[in-house]
Amino acid sequence: MRKILLVLVLALLGGAAVVWLMQQGTGYLLISFAKISIEMSLWVAGVLYLITTLLVVWLVLLVKWLLAVGGFRQWWTSRRQIKELSKTAQGLLKYADKDWVKAKEILANSAQLSSMSEINLLFAAQAAAKANDNEAATRLLQRLQTSHPNAAAVASKLQIRLLVSNGQLDQALAQIQPLYRDNPSDTGLIRLLVNIYCQQHDWYSAQRLLRDIEHYKVLSKEAITALQINIYVALLNDFDSKPELSSIEQYDQLSELWELVPKALRKMPELIAPYADALARINATEKLLPLLSAALNSQWHEDLVERFGVLTMANMEKQLSTAEKWLLKHPQDADLLLALGRICIRLEFRGKAKDYLHSALELDPQPSVYFELAQLLQAMGESEDGAEMYRQGLEVAVAR
Repeated sequence: MRKILLVLVLALLGGAAVVWLMQQGTGYLLISFAKISIEMSLWVAGVLYLITTLLVVWLVLLVKWLLAVGGFRQWWTSRRQIKELSKTAQGLLKYADKDWVKAKEILANSAQLSSMSEINLLFAAQAAAKANDNEAATRLLQRLQTSHPNAAAVASKLQIRLLVSNGQLDQALAQIQPLYRDNPSDTGLIRLLVNIYCQQHDWYSAQRLLRDIEHYKVLSKEAITALQINIYVALLNDFDSKPELSSIEQYDQLSELWELVPKALRKMPELIAPYADALARINATEKLLPLLSAALNSQWHEDLVERFGVLTMANMEKQLSTAEKWLLKHPQDADLLLALGRICIRLEFRGKAKDYLHSALELDPQPSVYFELAQLLQAMGESEDGAEMYRQGLEVAVAR
């Protein structure tokens, strides 16, 4: 309110001053050019000058606006951006349609003027990689890193994926390790790193990443479980006897490895089977019967049944007795009958082994059963029958 009163007072004072000056004298202005002369009062000339000045200033500002930010220049720039954005959309549609070559060309050519140039370059590089144009993909990624530093991390990951897809695992590992050290929680880097380790069969390094994979939820629960199974199965399969160590030391090392396996996975047949194989390789045969018996009593599985029949255990008579008890519950299980036949062969119960193997053939004529029976018959002196079993087994194997 006070500001308004102050402005009114100043306006009144200014008006009064102008009136006072006009009363002191009007004066005049004469402009003569050739035969033309213009005469007016000084006050009229001042008003015309003021109006003309304001009009010129307004016209200059208007032209500047039209040619700069708010006018023609903006319209022209906006028009070009819309055109390039349309090309970006075309390129992405080609990418979605898996037309890699056209997608790469459209996206790369329209990147410079696109309002989403980093998107253009990123998808252009991916399209080039999918088209097996690795040189173009590398150039586009370098261009992306140079022109858009904020997208450098994404470009680096894509470059590493490109190296992995080309089988250049050592180069990929050299590039990803410093990035991972600086960003240990980056889920994309963790996925890439564990993939590289798995392809290099560096299972212990892959196993050390499992905790981070779970903590940062890098994969779905199902995918994490599948990855864990693959890693631990590989570790157990790679575990071998070391002659320089005692049997106790070897067993301790294997036990440490088994302890690394999560408890929930230790009940899975997919892991119990390779663990049993590892025990057999270090001659810890006294551990096999309780391990496989407990597993099969809990969950019947053909891989475990096969291991029970193939692996030589410390107490083979008890091994046979246990398997025959299972036969009462699973009389039509061909895998169990084959296992019983193999156990009887090792115990040299040849007649019993022959009966079990014939029963297994009647249920499921597998090549492995023919092979075991053929060897047994030849050992029993029945060469012709053994040769016939070999022939029939070969026919079954070829037919499969």
